[in-house]
Amino acid sequence: RFGYGGDLVTTSDAFMLNYNMAGFYAKAARDWHDSALPDGMLTDTAPSVGIQYCGVGWAMAHPHLQTQLYRYYGDRRIIEDQYATSTRWFELVRERNRQHIVSKGLHDHEALQKEKAPPMVTPLYCESARILSRLARILGKDEEAEEFSQLAEKIKAAYIEQFVEPGTGVVASGSQGVHAFALHLDMLPDDDRPKALAHLVQDISEKNKGHLTTGIFGTRYMLDTLSRNGEIETVNTLASQRDFPGWGYMLENGATTLWEHWKFSDNTYSHNHPMFGSISQWFYNWLGGIEPDADAVGFDRFTLHPRFVEGLDWVQCSHRTVRGRIVCNWKREGDIVELELRVPVNSSATLHLPQVASATENGRPVAEAEGVQQLGAPHGGIRLRLQSGSYAFNLALRLFK
Repeated sequence: RFGYGGDLVTTSDAFMLNYNMAGFYAKAARDWHDSALPDGMLTDTAPSVGIQYCGVGWAMAHPHLQTQLYRYYGDRRIIEDQYATSTRWFELVRERNRQHIVSKGLHDHEALQKEKAPPMVTPLYCESARILSRLARILGKDEEAEEFSQLAEKIKAAYIEQFVEPGTGVVASGSQGVHAFALHLDMLPDDDRPKALAHLVQDISEKNKGHLTTGIFGTRYMLDTLSRNGEIETVNTLASQRDFPGWGYMLENGATTLWEHWKFSDNTYSHNHPMFGSISQWFYNWLGGIEPDADAVGFDRFTLHPRFVEGLDWVQCSHRTVRGRIVCNWKREGDIVELELRVPVNSSATLHLPQVASATENGRPVAEAEGVQQLGAPHGGIRLRLQSGSYAFNLALRLFK
């Protein structure tokens, strides 16, 4: 098995939620450092096997891993050790893309609807600049952080000018993948985001009858961006399909491990491949509802946003962090949900429940519950800050659409 960077970028959350990856991923970051070419260019795989055509989306595994190790495990030392290697690589990429548009590179590998490289790889370049800005900020290199942040804004502006149809939210060819990239990686003007989302949902629901056409990156991005923007049942439909393409189709055709391609392959593609494993992240983030905040340090701050999708009556979900075990279990009868939560010591959680009309905790109104602070919920529902402890909520759901 080759250690492909793109597979790692799209599935690291899934693996870190399922397993303790602190040692493995720290080693992987150092493997990328060891495999760098003499000029500092990072390779597609680590250890390097001479493959060098994938580009930004695969090489960005190196800085991406550093942010993940910090977010999940609080590992600052890996950033101190590897930051220079990441910046050396990034400066080479910047030098070769002075107009801020990246013209070459692999992107949404194995997508069923193909897209040209520039509108897909350019957002990955922009995200890499943002990652470098975060790493610099963690190390107290504020001037460098600002420089990378400003560059990201320039890349975004160039992308909008070249690929976004003004006022419509339609990007490039209009594929699912290109819209998943644009929405998830924040590449659109704010006014165009609702239109782009509507275009994406229509493509899935009407044009493709509830099916996806995305590949390695687009699938991971689409699962998240739809869920984050209130389209949880659209994802539920995608994830539950038993015909082609989808995870259920693999199961119906005897799969016991994930495939590299949505179709079964005869001696061409792998049938034991992690790249579509981002569905496991979705289970944790949006059914179990556990997600570390973007600025978390060793899971000290996280969000609980379980979604009570149609066709599912219970979920048992837990994750063992460096601070202790998080629990988010729920079961539903009709429009009533019992929700059991546990927040570890030295951490806090934001509980967000847009589907909920009212709630009590251990028989008390939430305003009187110990360790609970009510927060504003801009789009309705309930939003609470929870301190460390155990909680038992009784929830009354809003009716499904």
